[in-house]
Amino acid sequence: MSIFKKQISVCVFCGAQIGNKKKFQDIATEVGNLIAKNNMRLVYGAGGTGLMGKVAYGVLDLKGKIFGITTKIIADFEKPIKGTKFKIVKNIQLRKRGFIDNSDAFIVTPGGFGTFDELFEILVSKEVIEKHNKLFGSKDSANIVKKPLVLVDVDGFFKPFEKLVDSLIANGFMPETNKKYFKIVKTPKEAVNYIKKYIKK
Repeated sequence: MSIFKKQISVCVFCGAQIGNKKKFQDIATEVGNLIAKNNMRLVYGAGGTGLMGKVAYGVLDLKGKIFGITTKIIADFEKPIKGTKFKIVKNIQLRKRGFIDNSDAFIVTPGGFGTFDELFEILVSKEVIEKHNKLFGSKDSANIVKKPLVLVDVDGFFKPFEKLVDSLIANGFMPETNKKYFKIVKTPKEAVNYIKKYIKK
């Protein structure tokens, strides 16, 4: 039985492609399994392809709940899974806003441009909203600053991202304290456990 008053919704950002390592696929399935096992709801891009599909089927295999958000254009080639609950919105910007509004936490696994666009959407939102809150008081209805963002580093996939962050800090484009906006872990289990402890605080 869940220790939380309401079901936690976890948004997963990952590739619509399968990648070239079986480990990517295994990790995606494990993420889905763990979301279901911990009585969490998956929020994701609604597709049944690539790693996105692996995560979704990982949830469905254990009879977990999922909610997808997509656009008409994306749904044409990233086909939603039949029988699942999903919403079609007008554009990518509304899709990303839907991820934020419908989620309590975010997990990122390997992926391409779309995955990193979603990752940076959360990071920028956290940075801007926190700065606004400090200057003008809280007006963030989605409370995104307090929603954990966890990256699962499969075979060093996110090492270049870490180097980019360090470069931005070293060159004076952001403070080192911005590292608090995300957490990098090695396994899906660490990611889910981190979210549970973070939200329980």
